Amino acid sequence: MSHSRSCPGAPTVVNPNYRITVAGDDSNGSEQETLMQKCEGCGNEYDKSFQVVMGGKAHVFDSFECAIHALAPSCEHCGVKIVGHGLEKDGRMFCCDHCAEGEGVSGLRDRV
Repeated sequence: MSHSRSCPGAPTVVNPNYRITVAGDDSNGSEQETLMQKCEGCGNEYDKSFQVVMGGKAHVFDSFECAIHALAPSCEHCGVKIVGHGLEKDGRMFCCDHCAEGEGVSGLRDRV
């Protein structure tokens, strides 16, 4: 994604490390520099990206969609990404009791 545009006042690239300078973005009209980080999921460079630290490793994303796709566990039975508590037994992850039972795991209950 290129940050160079022909529109007046559009950001211009000032550093290949994803920093942009935007004229007139603060209260006194001077230039302001913003860090652009690249999403691990889709590769988008976005000034509103965020970090998720999981297992001591920092990850950068531009949306919860990309974070979920990259980091959320998948149900062992149906493959859906587990967003929420899910169910776990002996290291096996399931989205619901129905899926756990479908894999022969009993004695689990959905959290209510």
